[in-house]
Amino acid sequence: MGSGSATTALIAPRPSTLGLHRCLGPVAVTAQAVATVGLTLTAVINIPEAARSAGHATWICYAIALVAILLVAETLVLFRRQPGSAGGIAGYVEAGLGPAAGAVAAWALLLGYGGTMLACLVYFGSYLNHLIAMVGGDPVPLIGYVIGGLGCLLLARRDVRFSTGIMLGTETISVLIVLGLCLLVLRQGGSHADLAAVDPVGDTAQQIRSGLMVAVLSFIGFESAATLGAESLNPERAVPRAIRLSVLIAGVLFLFWAVVLTEGLSWLPASQRSGLDPIALLADQLGNPGAGEWIRAGAFLCLFGSTLGCLNALGRIGFDLADSGVLPAALAQVHPRFRTPAGALTATTIPLILIGGGLELRGLSVSQLFDQLGGFAVLAFLLVYGMVAVGALSMAVPGIPRLRRWLVAGGSLAAVVAVALGYLSSVLGQQTPMLISFAGLMLIGMALVVRRSRLSPADR
Repeated sequence: MGSGSATTALIAPRPSTLGLHRCLGPVAVTAQAVATVGLTLTAVINIPEAARSAGHATWICYAIALVAILLVAETLVLFRRQPGSAGGIAGYVEAGLGPAAGAVAAWALLLGYGGTMLACLVYFGSYLNHLIAMVGGDPVPLIGYVIGGLGCLLLARRDVRFSTGIMLGTETISVLIVLGLCLLVLRQGGSHADLAAVDPVGDTAQQIRSGLMVAVLSFIGFESAATLGAESLNPERAVPRAIRLSVLIAGVLFLFWAVVLTEGLSWLPASQRSGLDPIALLADQLGNPGAGEWIRAGAFLCLFGSTLGCLNALGRIGFDLADSGVLPAALAQVHPRFRTPAGALTATTIPLILIGGGLELRGLSVSQLFDQLGGFAVLAFLLVYGMVAVGALSMAVPGIPRLRRWLVAGGSLAAVVAVALGYLSSVLGQQTPMLISFAGLMLIGMALVVRRSRLSPADR
């Protein structure tokens, strides 16, 4: 027990939260976290993006990001005795800073998972149109948002064990495909590779800073394990284990991929490295004809699983906000058979499909949409990570020594602030509409929280 004079209050589960189906074991909770991170997306999309500016320093970017995310993860684990909540880590903010701050954090998570889901659907649509073209069809506008979004919605409304099983399967297959490509790179490396792939001499701070935000973005989603806390059989053990394990799995794979795939990408002409699908082109060059299609298939599966993971988390955050009176109470209804937050899932998915379709119709490219939506999500998650750290510093946490709490949460807050300042300095003046949209939507959420606080309990 910490020696501070105050003690973090344990927030009891709300009555309707108890209506969710408590049925998940540790594997399912971990599958939620790993799938939402989207391991293969980092190999196919994020590492090539980071390598364009960071070059062989890409692995250093991922090493720094891993340290920062590990500090964040350990700060979340400090709240392991907090009862499982559909609000995920917003419940940790509520425990440390109070109900109003918890509701603001939940709103930020709603924006973050929404932005991440749309970013996944952008690429999902691109790969789906590629598959359509392979069989002789013509590209179909907005197909990714409609098929991907509605398909994930149908799965998410079913038994949560089914959707987490789907995510585990798609992620496993896609990771194995990328590992196969890495073996090809290593096999060819005897005549091509040198120590430049891992030698930090000559790398500049600007290179590392330019790739760091992409590396941090790669880890986002690991905290979604906490959104299944109300449906876990043993949340005090399953959620912390899933948080730690997902970060470690992702960190090991990302560091390996950052070295091997960056080396392989350096063998491609500059025009191919800057294209939309460089990893698939690398597979075609190193493997048998058509090897790139396996990479695209793996990415396609991973995108579907990541979208489903985001939607699972998104629906439960919306459910929690409705349960607390911030959003309409109808969103807090559970499915009569599967006991999933069906109302919140539908009410969040349909508007997102429409928003994504509207953004695509503006004529932005796939990479532009992904950058804008990914940046939007980064802001939301960094805000919540920082709030959790402040909450852990503000009040003693039961069972956690004061020194450990200060070291872990203080380190986490310093890392989050440093990353946030670095990110904001890189996007100010370049992504102004995204920043204005995020600020405006956060103000709307804060207004809804203030409105909720002024209502009597009977009127909420």
